[in-house]
Amino acid sequence: MAEECLFTLLHLSYIRVKRFFLFLLPMYRDRGLVSPVACYSIIPMSYSGFLNEDTTGRVENLFPAECTVFSLVQWASRLLQNYRIETPRLDAEIILAHLLKCERIDFHIHPEKPVEDTPAIQYKAAILKRIQRVPLQYITHHAEFMSLDFYVDERVLIPRPETELLVEAVLKKQSLLSGEHEIIIMDIGTGSGNIPVTLAKKTNTTRIFAIDISEDALAVAKINAQKHHVLSKITFLCGDIYKPMNGYAMESRVHFIVSNPPYIAHHEFDTLQEEVRKFEPYGALISGRDDLSMFKCIIKDAQIWLKPGGFIFFEVGEKQAYKVAQLLEDTHDFKKAEFIKDYQHINRIVVAQMEEMRGKNRN
Repeated sequence: MAEECLFTLLHLSYIRVKRFFLFLLPMYRDRGLVSPVACYSIIPMSYSGFLNEDTTGRVENLFPAECTVFSLVQWASRLLQNYRIETPRLDAEIILAHLLKCERIDFHIHPEKPVEDTPAIQYKAAILKRIQRVPLQYITHHAEFMSLDFYVDERVLIPRPETELLVEAVLKKQSLLSGEHEIIIMDIGTGSGNIPVTLAKKTNTTRIFAIDISEDALAVAKINAQKHHVLSKITFLCGDIYKPMNGYAMESRVHFIVSNPPYIAHHEFDTLQEEVRKFEPYGALISGRDDLSMFKCIIKDAQIWLKPGGFIFFEVGEKQAYKVAQLLEDTHDFKKAEFIKDYQHINRIVVAQMEEMRGKNRN
């Protein structure tokens, strides 16, 4: 009983301090004594300290009676912080900006702007999803990739920054083929379509075949292709690796094979982040008992489709780069592989060029 009274007293004290501060705020702000951003951030600085794991459940019940931008973000930030979300304030603002279709900066300019009941209820539902570790991108259905906005949901993996290095590597090699009338690219494991859509968006002479074993994933990829006006440049195919290519007469005509395949072994699944483990599609993450199984399958028949001098590009997991390079070398069809490091200085991208004469490296 005493604990309940103390919690209520602290909450009421906070409300009174907040109201008093907001009463004085216009006068100080008009005189240039405090910025809107500072006003927005000062009020909550100590209240969150009163909350701990014992009171986390009660925070959910403290949903504001009067919904403003300020009150909603404050409620959400405290709740997310108590559930140990890494960036509580940022997540709270991004979700509300998504629902209100505005920019986050607007919250700092107009913190006391009222929020109507419908978006307020939607906001509460979204925040409760986030404390269950539903990824932010699945809540907003937005993921940025190479400065492009992609629609994502639970049917596809969320694009990672490391994959931008894969696309950049393809674009760099493609710039060397300026004399080609048409550059043919095959993307294996299309997912959200971030790789083929970005390549189609940034180049003019490409014909892209985007392959995925999941119809659901291809449905999302098509949404993104249409969103970025490149649907006519991409042929979407459902099936396992190269099988859907049969009938297109592309043997020995493909300039680039690109893939960010599943490269996590089954026994490593439990080591993944909770957001990834619980919500991202298992089949797009896990390669099976052998973490190199997808690479082996792609490399095995790559020489059927690549033209002499063509390139194969892989995104790989940590400690996989040299193993994948060895798989390529063992075919005797590829030149020595090169590596591109990611932002943590891990060899993340493997690039290899097919010999002009196949089997040239055979003894």
